[in-house]
Amino acid sequence: MRLEWLSAAVALLPALGLWAAYPRRSAAAGALFGAALAGGAALLVAAPEAGRAAAALAALWGAGGTALAWRLVRLREAEQSALDARLASVREQRRRMSEELRGLKTRGLSAELAHREASALYGMVKSLSEAMSWEEARPRVEGSLEQYFGPRVEYALYVAGLRGEGEVRPLTVRGLRASPGASWATLERLLQEQGANASSPRAFERPERSVGVPIREGQELLGYLYTRVPEDSSPESWLAKTQSFVSELGVAFRRVKLFQEVERLSEIDGLTGVRRRGAFDKKIAEELVRAKTFKTTFCLMLLDIDHFKSLNDGHGHPFGDQVLKRLGAVLNSLVYDTDFVARYGGEEFAIVLPRAEPAGALRKAEAIRAAIEAERFAVGFEELRVTVSIGLSHFPRDASTSEELVARADAALYSAKSAGRNRVVDSDALRRLS
Repeated sequence: MRLEWLSAAVALLPALGLWAAYPRRSAAAGALFGAALAGGAALLVAAPEAGRAAAALAALWGAGGTALAWRLVRLREAEQSALDARLASVREQRRRMSEELRGLKTRGLSAELAHREASALYGMVKSLSEAMSWEEARPRVEGSLEQYFGPRVEYALYVAGLRGEGEVRPLTVRGLRASPGASWATLERLLQEQGANASSPRAFERPERSVGVPIREGQELLGYLYTRVPEDSSPESWLAKTQSFVSELGVAFRRVKLFQEVERLSEIDGLTGVRRRGAFDKKIAEELVRAKTFKTTFCLMLLDIDHFKSLNDGHGHPFGDQVLKRLGAVLNSLVYDTDFVARYGGEEFAIVLPRAEPAGALRKAEAIRAAIEAERFAVGFEELRVTVSIGLSHFPRDASTSEELVARADAALYSAKSAGRNRVVDSDALRRLS
């Protein structure tokens, strides 16, 4: 019985070896091959003489079968190794292709960004070359800033000499709440605290990550650009990017500034230094539209030099010109930047006071009258005094059109002269008397 079990075990070894080792366990197949040899040898030894042939056949079957199973497993292992190698090669190719694709995408994005920045600069230079005022330039620069730096850029763009030499004012500010760059005064203070000045590019680490770059043409400071540094950028790279943008602004700013200067000079009366009549007509029309749109008020003041014809006749036209010139300087010095002074006629001046209330305008007019009365004009060894009469009217209290407003102020001025000159009359006083 033992011999029969041994024979069965040896006969089953090939199938067992193939089952246990396939597809890639050749070591297991080799071990079963050894077991088959050992079992076959034990079978031959244990078999009786009469059963030797059958035992030999069983041993041969076990050894041959397990050898064949081992061979099949080895072939399968080789095939699988080759397949794994090809698969690894394919995976490596895919990895390299993915890296190349990422590189191409990165280069493509860089090229797209560079193209976008170049387009922004080209568009800005082209559009600014067509701008003849800061009002026209502002939206064009804002659009170029967003296209060049991205839609979430936070910045302040300042213009030097917007209203006077050495004066710096904001042209446009975006998103700089509680930032030192939100006003020129705080920005100047920041530069002083860090030992810097507005004439050199600067990267700031505190109180916030930001950069400031002057806009220059030659040695002249034309403006200043302050921008916050985004989270994903370094101050150094952002500074370089900002300088590239600013490098294209100098010529454009100079051109707009020259246009503005020519326009300003064309509106300035050469003798008195105040605006001409045409500029006044344009200003009062604009102020009327603004006041109607925003439901605000404004005052018109008409001022006339008392006995000016007698001054000219008695002391000559050069003296009259001296009085007009000095009067223009006095008026310019006594009004705010938002106020508007113009020479309305020969010896008559007009002043527009935006958002002025009647009581405040009356005080202003009295201050102007008193200041002019205090002036002294030298004629040889003699000193003369000059006085003025002033008439006031208000929108919308007194009139709804510019023509009516001028007529009301002129009537008040005529009343001041009729009442003895050197005085201020509000048109509302005429209405109460009538």
